Amino acid sequence: MTYTQAILSFGLPFILVLLGAYGTYKLLELVMPRNPNPLKTARFEAGNIPTGEGRLWFPLQYYGYLLVYTTLEPIVVLLFVAAAVPFYNNFTLFRNLLIVVGSFLVLMYPILYYAVRQINVIAYWGLRR
Repeated sequence: MTYTQAILSFGLPFILVLLGAYGTYKLLELVMPRNPNPLKTARFEAGNIPTGEGRLWFPLQYYGYLLVYTTLEPIVVLLFVAAAVPFYNNFTLFRNLLIVVGSFLVLMYPILYYAVRQINVIAYWGLRR
């Protein structure tokens, strides 16, 4: 595959998707009515206009799980891609694969340690009144 074919096969669909998304945004901006008023932009809770102090605090008990999913999941996906490298007869590819996997593991452990510490904070799991 030549360089031009690679640009066309990977870059052109990306550019077309961006142009399509921008075109859809502009079309919706033209079609949808836009008349903001204070009642329309006010914050609602279950369809009622909120009054006074909120009943519950923002729950943080799932922050650790969110952190694991958003940071470690892409690293694991990249590890699966790196594991598909055909390194059977080439020591250089195998060495490079070990460097990539080792660096990803070094990046993963502090994130995982912090996330598990956040998950184990008992105060996040109780409801304040």
